[in-house]
Amino acid sequence: MAGNNEDQERIIEKLRSRVVLLEQLLAVNNILIPPDADAIMAAGPAHLSFPELDFSEPKRKPPRKIEVKAALEDYFHVMAAMTSLWGHDGFEEYLARLIVDERGNRKGFSMEAMEEMLVLARVARQRKAFFGIGADGNSAAIWGEAQAISRKAASAT
Repeated sequence: MAGNNEDQERIIEKLRSRVVLLEQLLAVNNILIPPDADAIMAAGPAHLSFPELDFSEPKRKPPRKIEVKAALEDYFHVMAAMTSLWGHDGFEEYLARLIVDERGNRKGFSMEAMEEMLVLARVARQRKAFFGIGADGNSAAIWGEAQAISRKAASAT
């Protein structure tokens, strides 16, 4: 009988060491395992046990429509020219002429519109770096077309 007890104790000790090793591995890898309800009750006071984990889907609010208006939308002729130039060689040149006033007698853009133009300039520069030169390689024709669209839009307002 003494041999049986010693064998059982060795087996139990091996199991304990394996459980400890498993717990250490789980802790190192930040893996949480929800404890068994019976084990919680046997472990002792409730304040020492793990909190109940809730895996239910949170209640979601229905989506709201958000109205956003870009500051550049106040300048229809500028928007029309930018839209026609986007992706072409003349876009950055057009933006540069808008951002840096060379005529000197202009009121200028609002701060919000200026910020949007600077963002567009950065996006266009990154797009050009990624894709290469503009879509067509013929900026002179596009630039003339953009100026005509801009004049037409300005006279309509």
